[in-house]
Amino acid sequence: VDSGLWFGFLLGMMQLVVSLYWDNPWSLSIGGLIVGLATNWLALKWIFEPVNPLKIGPVVLQGLFLRRQKEVSADFANFF
Repeated sequence: VDSGLWFGFLLGMMQLVVSLYWDNPWSLSIGGLIVGLATNWLALKWIFEPVNPLKIGPVVLQGLFLRRQKEVSADFANFF
């Protein structure tokens, strides 16, 4: 889904505002570090957590990899 696009856009806009008001040559580098860490942390959370399926009404939440583990392992076995 396109959630990464919107999440990256939001963090990029916050970084733009910081770089406009904070005249420091390191502001873009520090902002890039923070955006990269936040993106990687969020991606790992979405891929692997929650481990056990969590049912909230009609929606079942489970880590994306864990939910499709059999399909991924079959594709990986066919690849090698």
